[in-house]
Amino acid sequence: MIPLKWLVQTGKFLPSFFFTFLLASCVNNSSGVFVTKNKVILAEQYPNVHFEQEVMIARLSQMLIIGQLSKEERANLHFERGVLYDSLGLWGLARYDFTQTLALQPKTAAVYNYLGLYSLLDEDYDSALEAFNVVFELDPNYEYTYLNRGLDFYYTARYNLAQQDFLKFYQSDTTDPYRALWLYLNELKFKPNEAKQNLMQRAKQLSTDYWGTFVVQHYLGNLSVQDLLDKAKNFVNPQSSQYAEILTETYFYLAKQKLNNGNVSEAETLFKLAVANQVYNFVEYRFALFELAKLKNMDTSETDVVAQQK
Repeated sequence: MIPLKWLVQTGKFLPSFFFTFLLASCVNNSSGVFVTKNKVILAEQYPNVHFEQEVMIARLSQMLIIGQLSKEERANLHFERGVLYDSLGLWGLARYDFTQTLALQPKTAAVYNYLGLYSLLDEDYDSALEAFNVVFELDPNYEYTYLNRGLDFYYTARYNLAQQDFLKFYQSDTTDPYRALWLYLNELKFKPNEAKQNLMQRAKQLSTDYWGTFVVQHYLGNLSVQDLLDKAKNFVNPQSSQYAEILTETYFYLAKQKLNNGNVSEAETLFKLAVANQVYNFVEYRFALFELAKLKNMDTSETDVVAQQK
């Protein structure tokens, strides 16, 4: 997908039988394509897939300890290591390095973008918005902050403001389906009668080089879930890391579709499947965790209300 890939907490891979149980319990027959006998559709996990990033982190750490460095060099090394930590889902360590970068180079737009995202995922919406606004003060053309600030507005139900940012982000590349998808998800909230028609028009410009274009076709009713999952195996090698990426995207957007249709239990299961593929630096992985946390908080609040009424 587009580099919507950012920071997420470290995820723990849960065994496939656990997800089989969840799906059997929560997903109805129309979604049964996610389950085959004794397994669910997940990408293979390879223990050494992050070996190169881990080696680079070790080298950068050694340079930071023993190197005779200028402030600029030290700031750059902290930033590079922070990005690597981020790609591995190690948010706390990444945040430390980004904070060190700011201490050495306070006008680094990319760092504010990362820290704003961390604040957003912590549901500290005001701090996130402040960080994103600083990005634009430092670099008005920092494209991906339009997406990130739009997400801040989207999750605080300020859909008109989100529309402005999502539209700006979409207009930078109208062939990118993920930009069209976020516009659609936002438009469903404040002008639902126009949302699908707008997506149909935008779909005409999308590139089939992106997997998300097929997700858009599913949203438009042109591909079934089974068609989508069959296409995934032909789009990339199922043994490759790219297969995990497109499954993460697929499960996330299917989950959002279920959630928007009021199928909360199915959405929850699909968000968990998105997380299970462990693509830590994708926006879909990150916001699958975020959505799960929100659903958990909702359940806790409802339980508290019931307990108070007894």
